[in-house]
This record gives sequence, C-alpha cells and structure tokens, in this order.
Amino acid sequence: MKKLIIATLITISMSVFATESSSLSKVKRIIAYSEYGDGDVAIVLESNGATCVNGYFLKKSDPGFDANFSMVLAAYHSKSAIKVLGHTDQKWAGSSGYYCHAYSIIYGD
Repeated sequence: MKKLIIATLITISMSVFATESSSLSKVKRIIAYSEYGDGDVAIVLESNGATCVNGYFLKKSDPGFDANFSMVLAAYHSKSAIKVLGHTDQKWAGSSGYYCHAYSIIYGD
C-alpha cells in the first residue's frame, strides 16, 4: 500500500511539473543575450531532450541563475558531460525553436 501511495504521488508531481531530462551530454553551445530577458542564456547540448529539441534556457531573473550558469560554463570549458532537467511546459519566447526552461544542472549520472 505504501508503494502505491508513493507511486501515485510521484505520478501526480510529474504531471504538475512537466519536466524532461537530457541524456548525459557535453555542452555544444552557450548563447548569452545582453538585452533579451535582461540577460537570458541559451544552452545547447550535443544531445538535447526529446521535447527540448533545441536546448534549454536560463532566465537571468531565476534565483539559481548564477549557480546554474557557473556549472554550465565549467562543464563547457572542461568538456565535462552534464544533464539538464527542463520544464517542457515553459518554452522560451526568445526563439521559434523549442528551448525548455532549465530547472537543474546535474554533473554525473
């Protein structure tokens, strides 16, 4: 019974927060905008997610922007692989492509 309740809660939380994880992949491109979104950053991986086909974005106004952008830059310069968890229901208005709002940056599996 306890497992059923946990599985139900996970299913509900996943539908409320529509997210998708990229595969473990290297950063292919970082695009920083000086004015759009007051400094939004687009991230393109060698292998983006199925929905987030063009990549991910960080909003400068996000509370975790500095930490997440720092991790992306470090991964890019060190050629380390990362995973990006993105909100599939939050498409970036800065592009006609499908960039998802980055929720978290993950090093390793």
